[in-house]
Amino acid sequence: MLDHGRFVDVDGERIHLIERGTGPPLLLVHGFPSNAAAWSAIVPRLETERALVALDMVGFGQSTRQPRRPMTGDAYADRLVALMDALGLDRIDVAGLSWGGSVVQRLAARHPERVHRLVLLASVNAAHVLPLRTTNLLGLAVAIRFPAVARRVVRRFLARSSADPDLPVDALVRAYVEPLRTPGTLAAMRRFVRDTAATQPIDLRAIVAPTLVVAPQADRIVPPAMQEEIAALVPNAQYEPIPAVGHAVQFEAPERLVALMRDFLA
Repeated sequence: MLDHGRFVDVDGERIHLIERGTGPPLLLVHGFPSNAAAWSAIVPRLETERALVALDMVGFGQSTRQPRRPMTGDAYADRLVALMDALGLDRIDVAGLSWGGSVVQRLAARHPERVHRLVLLASVNAAHVLPLRTTNLLGLAVAIRFPAVARRVVRRFLARSSADPDLPVDALVRAYVEPLRTPGTLAAMRRFVRDTAATQPIDLRAIVAPTLVVAPQADRIVPPAMQEEIAALVPNAQYEPIPAVGHAVQFEAPERLVALMRDFLA
């Protein structure tokens, strides 16, 4: 899925997305500061049974660095609805990874008629303010200025975390690092951090869609206890802990993750 997809204009914002497979649609939303390439180990395993749409959120990947709307969690959720409208998708299944998980929680709470089933992977909890600070961008700033360093870091990360022998590592390194060189990336991320800090918590009890909460138990980025809280608050939640797996669950345990998603979405 690492080759180029296509661009769609949604309310004046250019959004890049990759579409694969046939079957019931499944929207895939990445985390921070990632892009659609985060789903590279998952898409080949699901594309024979699902019409997959993996997008680069505004400010990330190959999508625009000049947002027309705010970059709050609620605005991102509303963007997903506008994208679904542009693609002719009505009520669909949605999966969110890490920060993307918090966005799709907001999507399900604000627009319950649009979400059939919800999958949360190592997800941030939208019931809390995400504690991002400008200091969280220091590593990103280094990666933008020194892409060779960024490539080494990403390669080392993939070598340490991936359990997929067929993962296209070289292409994936490029897919993660090259978009960081897009002009305006750091400015967009500063705005993202500012707007994220102003994003208000939501009541997870407003989510009515059946929800799968996948909790990697060795996650050092998003505490497993946060996943337990999500599952306890969302009325129709199924909680699935995965022992000895870290935050990059989609790379560390792709077969286990796909089996859980397949069973839940069936």
